[in-house]
Amino acid sequence: MDVTESAYTRLCAEQLAVGANLAELCAAATDAQLAYDDFRVQVYRPAPKVAASSTEIVRSIADCIRGHPNLDNPRTELAVVLTAGCWRLGRVISRSNQRWHRQAHRPHHYSHALPAQIARALVNMVAAPGDVLLDPCCGVGTVVAEALDMGIWAVGVEANPKLATRTVENLQALHLPPNIVVGDARTIAGNFTTAVIDFPYGRSSQVTPQLYTDILLNLRPQVSRMAVVMAQPAQDLLLSLGFRLLHQVQVTRGKLTRHIYVVVCPPQCR
Repeated sequence: MDVTESAYTRLCAEQLAVGANLAELCAAATDAQLAYDDFRVQVYRPAPKVAASSTEIVRSIADCIRGHPNLDNPRTELAVVLTAGCWRLGRVISRSNQRWHRQAHRPHHYSHALPAQIARALVNMVAAPGDVLLDPCCGVGTVVAEALDMGIWAVGVEANPKLATRTVENLQALHLPPNIVVGDARTIAGNFTTAVIDFPYGRSSQVTPQLYTDILLNLRPQVSRMAVVMAQPAQDLLLSLGFRLLHQVQVTRGKLTRHIYVVVCPPQCR
């Protein structure tokens, strides 16, 4: 599995050996008769705390493998993943490029902008190369930037001309096409296949419930799938407008809780 563009999956590995502790893992690795030249072993600890240091684990696993390690320029990367009651050794197939970090260097930000890592995850959930993605409330362009970086053609719509200018500057700073137009999300139309909507929120936003309804109704016949982000629960609204709910989750950062929904638009509504 290729997790290069993943937002939250760090790596994908082929499992080679498993054990309940380091000794069992080393025994399983020895039994597997693993042989690699120019290999490197890294340790990942998502759950338990263990007495053994990473250095000790790496050396123990390396002693079970026939071949020579190469820490600077490995041809094969091996991962030891520690979870509760289970140690796994795997050969790394792919890694996330974690390119969302580059958005920290864009020239314009604002406090309630969608974090780039979440934006990339949402794009992954609703779009694929070949799709045309719309962000009708694009703000500083976080979603558009992540989609374009992943090879998905994306267009952002922003009602505020001054903010749209800053969004164009953000995309240009990231060496991405400045696909931003000034417009009203309630009336925007085009050849789109999917959308990510991060509705405005915060004290400075002037949002009424009717605005949510108008934007969603405008997009419903135009796209097949959407990710919707709101600052309050919206399941009842989405269902009442004819959307079918696939996933929902709450993400809290500081005092702000984002309610995230992935929905599909039934064919009869398009």
